Amino acid sequence: MNDLIADNSPKLIKNQWGFYQFSPLPNDDELEKYYSKNYYQEGCGSYEVKYSDEEIEWFRLRADLINRTANKYVEQSAPTFLDVGCGEGWLLSQFYQNGYVIKGIDFSKAGLIKVHPELKEYLQQGNVYNLLDTIIESKEKFDVIALCNVIEHVRNPVGLLSDIRRIMHPDTILVISAPNDFSKLHEYLLKNKIVSNAWWLNYPDHLSYFNKESMSKLLFGLGFNIKGILADNPIDLNLINENSDYINDKTKGKNTHMFRVRVDNFLASIDTDKLLSMYKILGEMGVGRNLNYFCSLKR
Repeated sequence: MNDLIADNSPKLIKNQWGFYQFSPLPNDDELEKYYSKNYYQEGCGSYEVKYSDEEIEWFRLRADLINRTANKYVEQSAPTFLDVGCGEGWLLSQFYQNGYVIKGIDFSKAGLIKVHPELKEYLQQGNVYNLLDTIIESKEKFDVIALCNVIEHVRNPVGLLSDIRRIMHPDTILVISAPNDFSKLHEYLLKNKIVSNAWWLNYPDHLSYFNKESMSKLLFGLGFNIKGILADNPIDLNLINENSDYINDKTKGKNTHMFRVRVDNFLASIDTDKLLSMYKILGEMGVGRNLNYFCSLKR
């Protein structure tokens, strides 16, 4: 895959775990500064300065689908929920509304304060690794832990997952969400010359790149079982249609994004459970812009 990368530093390499990672990596201080001072305030990545009502409904729907799936594995009353890298608080809000005792940790408070200011008392802001160390030292365990769209950003995914293992009990459900990169769909698009490069590469936002196979290999190797995989909307399928090819024509990006928002919201308005079943099937197929992995510790 290195032939898809421009001939300059840093380079993309496939590591022993089977996922791709940039090398050399930025240091921790550079990353902390980037996310705490720039990310939400400037509307970087997928975080816009302002969302439409349709987008807000869609963000809540995505959180609801994750919450519904996690609930199937949780039997405790008033279960506990930790959101590592809670961002704007969509999952925190959803789990709170469904009776969970919640806690969020993040480098920045800007996203949460902007979107869910009512949840600010449940946020601990600071270096996420230091906050995790404090939780580990306290011997606190959680019933559900979310690591959603975080693992692709960190310098050491293996170390992060190893730390999270230490705050899990035998019945804890860990939810990992990550972009589905170097996927079978991406291979298809490249092989058939529908796209000419690995457009999904995004340094320094994304330092590591996972697909279903590489994430499964990593999780199994670190002592996790995958209980289920839930996809989200496979927006990249739109690239097969030249009329919605937002890679070769950047002006089509917003409209294509709104297409997936409206499709998901419409289907959920008919039957959210059936939409959930549809995305479970796509998750099993490894088709989706993001894949959500529901994991437990190996017994």
